[in-house]
Amino acid sequence: MWAWLEPVGRALWELRWALLLYFGGLLICYKIIDSIRYWIGEWRRAKVEARYRSADLAAIDQMNSQEFLQYLAFLFRSAGFIVQFTPPVGNYGVDLVLTHPTTEQRIAVQAHRADEPVEADPVLNVQSARALYGCERAMIVSTGEFTGEAREQAESEDVILVDRTRLQEFMVLTSQPTAALFAVDGRAG
Repeated sequence: MWAWLEPVGRALWELRWALLLYFGGLLICYKIIDSIRYWIGEWRRAKVEARYRSADLAAIDQMNSQEFLQYLAFLFRSAGFIVQFTPPVGNYGVDLVLTHPTTEQRIAVQAHRADEPVEADPVLNVQSARALYGCERAMIVSTGEFTGEAREQAESEDVILVDRTRLQEFMVLTSQPTAALFAVDGRAG
């Protein structure tokens, strides 16, 4: 019944070196390709980070919403935060979740890439969504300004507002990570 296995086994034994070379070569090729993909990814990441490091407000004004969100993630990582992206749809207004490296405090961040002033509604949205992500604080970062109503709402709801001026200050502070952490935390800066 199993007699057919013996000739197959002999044939495989005769081909052992050829099979070893073939599959070993495949494994080596896979590792080389994987290494090339890794280094291309690193090169691209370094190129994007260099562009972000040299960015100013004029460059931010040219970014679309997704690029602005990526830029904010870069800024917060540069400041030492652990950054998590939320799903693009159904995120209840929270775009990023930051984790403070030393206190483990979590901050829900909503990014607004807009030229017109931000109203009070986003403040309410991010404050109510804060608890859904297990965050202690909430923050809205805008490339523009906030209305007076939005500022009053943020003060009563304890939401951190980062307008155009404060964003520019934060961009400068990211070269000094501990100062940036305090500025975002609201204790200094």
